[in-house]
Amino acid sequence: MTNEERTPTPEGPAPSADREREREIIGRVRAGETDAFEYFVRTYQRRVFRLVFTMVRDASEADSVTQEVFVKAFRALGDFKGEAAFETWLTRIAINSVKDQARRKKPVVAFGDLARPEEGESGEIPRRIDPTDGTSPEREVLSSEIRKRIGAALLDLSPRQRAVFVMKHYQGRSIAEIGQATGLDDGTIKSHLFRAARKLRERLEDLR
Repeated sequence: MTNEERTPTPEGPAPSADREREREIIGRVRAGETDAFEYFVRTYQRRVFRLVFTMVRDASEADSVTQEVFVKAFRALGDFKGEAAFETWLTRIAINSVKDQARRKKPVVAFGDLARPEEGESGEIPRRIDPTDGTSPEREVLSSEIRKRIGAALLDLSPRQRAVFVMKHYQGRSIAEIGQATGLDDGTIKSHLFRAARKLRERLEDLR
């Protein structure tokens, strides 16, 4: 498994047209065709790695946890009921795996250098977080410093707030999808998003 780029980018869930294909492959795996599970690894490995890396901020650790996620998913595939999308189910496993890893290591779960999230229903964040509309050395230095500021500000968020924030603003997940992945109700998710945005505004006020 190769390390992916370090900055998350917005990405949505798999197209609905793939749902039938996924159901077919799940049936094949359950019937004993274990090699068919490779389809899910190819399809979702990058997305899982990015989500995990955003929370653990260490490429080697993210790689290890990502592999663990797919092992757990393979072993638990018999329990997948199809009530949520496979990717949502896989995301839930990824979040729980990161929590398990944190309990084993007891580290501070951090976000490193992150680009500017899009504005969302959680409230606005500073508009000039990413000034890279050119390629001059001055702009590159400024951009690097701003990303460090964002990383430091995100350290104030709880691990759950970080996970919700990333799924909403970097992966383009809806409130309903986040709820399916985390087990949180809509009100709690919106509260986490609002509090995360407020903390970022407070820490990054001078970037407005």
